Order: sequence, then C-alpha cells, then structure tokens
Amino acid sequence: MLPHGLIGSQNGVFAPAILHPYFGPIFATTARNMKKISILLVAALIGSASAVSAQNTIYSYAIGNWRNGPTVEITPLFRTTEMFTTPQLIAWVREQWPKEFTDTTDIDVQRFATMEEGNESRIVLQAKYGRRNLAVHPIEAAAMPSTPDKPAALPPKRP
Repeated sequence: MLPHGLIGSQNGVFAPAILHPYFGPIFATTARNMKKISILLVAALIGSASAVSAQNTIYSYAIGNWRNGPTVEITPLFRTTEMFTTPQLIAWVREQWPKEFTDTTDIDVQRFATMEEGNESRIVLQAKYGRRNLAVHPIEAAAMPSTPDKPAALPPKRP
C-alpha cells in the first residue's frame, strides 16, 4: 500500500498526485518527466518572446475619400512593420500628410509583403477610380517614407 497522495512509478520513485475524491489520482508524474516538462516550458517561453519582438517589415499605403470622393487621396507607398494597427497607421498618415488627410471622411490602409505588390496595387487602384470618373490625387514622395520603429500610443476613446 502506497502512502496517501503518492503513486508508484516504473523506477520505484514515488511522485505526488492530485487525488480526486471519487476518481483517485488525476495527475501524476515522475521527477524525470517534470524535468522534461520544465525544459519544454522554458523553450516555449523563449520562443514566444522572440516571436513577439520580431516584427516583419511590410509596405503600405493609405486611401482617403475612397467611397465617393470628391477627390480620392492615395499616399505613396511607405515602409512599416506588422506591429502597427490600422488606427495607428491612420493617425501616422494624418500626421505626415495633414493637408490631404485632415478632412477625409473615409480612410483605409492597405498592407503588402513586398514593395512590388504595393506599387502594383497602387497603380491598379488609380486606374479603377479613374474608370469610376472620380478624381484621384496620388501623393508622390522623393524617398520612401517610413513609420517610426514603435507606434505611438493612441489617445483613449471618448465615451
């Protein structure tokens, strides 16, 4: 008979168990298994921490007044990271191009993995709005703009 709260193992080592009043032991493990579990937990923690900090570079552009105009505003392609949310990117766009985006009613942000995809999408979008007879104002930049390394905190929403 084993002491209360302990169960035997193959090596004759006793391991603590959680005893359920009706079903008996519901979790039991040996010292060797505990060591394996703790190594796996540490590896998972390190892996998840490095995955969170490694944000990929992506390319994006914003579109203002995209539903009904009167003039559709399209920013140049800019470099950003996956860390930025849509509201943070919209706030950044409004800071960078206040004249074009301060009074926009509809604003959206498109994201792309490569610069080529972003440029192609921007060209196709201009052509689509041209077919709808909406005036399109593509904003050009000499050098590709980039967002800061970390997004600025957004002010809290008003109730």
